[in-house]
Amino acid sequence: MARLNVAPTKSNQLSLRRDLAMATEGFSLLDQKREILVMELMRLLDRIRRVQKRLDEAQKQAYDTLKKAIARNGYHRMRNVASGIHYDHRIRTDSHVTAGVRVPAIVIEPGEFASQFGLSGTDSLVDMTMRDFLALLSVVGEMAELENAVWLLARELKKTQRRVNALEQLFIPNFEETLRYIGESLESKELEAFFIMKMVKNRLREKHGRD
Repeated sequence: MARLNVAPTKSNQLSLRRDLAMATEGFSLLDQKREILVMELMRLLDRIRRVQKRLDEAQKQAYDTLKKAIARNGYHRMRNVASGIHYDHRIRTDSHVTAGVRVPAIVIEPGEFASQFGLSGTDSLVDMTMRDFLALLSVVGEMAELENAVWLLARELKKTQRRVNALEQLFIPNFEETLRYIGESLESKELEAFFIMKMVKNRLREKHGRD
């Protein structure tokens, strides 16, 4: 705990009291923000666990269907079908505020599904493969949004924690120690002034008594 290099004056005492009040209020607000960020991160991590399970299931479903479609239609035919399918995939980004942090929102627009059954000698497995991968794409977008939000909130939590630590362990103790020093110095000066005044009065009284 260090003392600030300031003169022990009344004006500095008043200024430091204001600084201490602001630092204490700032610490309280940052501590609340830290708690909110931790709670929001826990909530998002819980969502990520649930979405990760859906992602694993959707990925398994999509690739299992793809394997069946390849086994029935052949690899080269599936490649030819895939090259002839065009979807106007769009990914839009927006943003929203979570726990005081602006995070991006990802919106995936995969385009309108069009059945390919019967085209180029294909069967229903081709359509099932397309539907499964479109469903997978939607979950991938949701997971990307959540992971990005967690990263941004974790970064903000780290910054907030550093500020809380600085106020709690450095600034507030330094202000308090300096105020104690100024208070003791002013009290010592006042006491010294009191004794000097008392000595002056006593000498004046003795002088008048002799006269």
